[in-house]
Amino acid sequence: MSVESQSSVAPWPIAPRPFYEEAFGGWLGRVAARYQVSVAMLWEMSASEPLPLLGTAGWILFPPISQAALQRFATLGRLDEDRLRHIQTPSAWLINPRCMPYCFRCLVLNDADVSAPRWKHEWLEPTAEFCSVHHTLLETVPASVFRLSGHFAAALRAIGRYREMRKFKDYRRLR
Repeated sequence: MSVESQSSVAPWPIAPRPFYEEAFGGWLGRVAARYQVSVAMLWEMSASEPLPLLGTAGWILFPPISQAALQRFATLGRLDEDRLRHIQTPSAWLINPRCMPYCFRCLVLNDADVSAPRWKHEWLEPTAEFCSVHHTLLETVPASVFRLSGHFAAALRAIGRYREMRKFKDYRRLR
C-alpha cells in the first residue's frame, strides 16, 4: 500500500490490542465483536481484497494475509505491522479440523486483561494437546462453532452452550 493511500485510511475509533499469545483470527473476531459485525463483514469493510478462503474452523484458523492487508489492518488498529505478523497462523497449521482444542481457564482468565477472553495462537497448532500454563489436557469444541459464529463474542456464547450440553450429557450418563 502506498504511503498516500495508507494515510487516507482512518483508524478504527476503538481497536482492541492483540495479545502477545493471541491468534490473528481471534483478534479479528474480537474486533468484529466490538463493532457488532461478523468477521466477514469487518474484512469486507476494512481490507481492499477478497476475504481469504476459510476452512472448517472459519475465521479462528485465519490463513496468513497479504502484506497489503497486514499494513491496512495495522493502520486501522494503530498497530505495528510486526505485532500482527507475529500472530499470523503458519500455513502448515491450516488443516480442516473437526474440533478445536483450547484451555477453558486460559480462554476466560486472561492474565493480561481479565475482561478480554482471547484464543491462544498455540491452540491452533495441529498437535496441541496440553495447556502450557495449567499442564492439563485441552478441551475441544467443534470447529463449526467458529464457522457458524460471526465474531468472537458469539463464539464464546456457543462454546458456553456446548460445555453446558456436555455437562448435562455427562450428568445423565452417570445417573
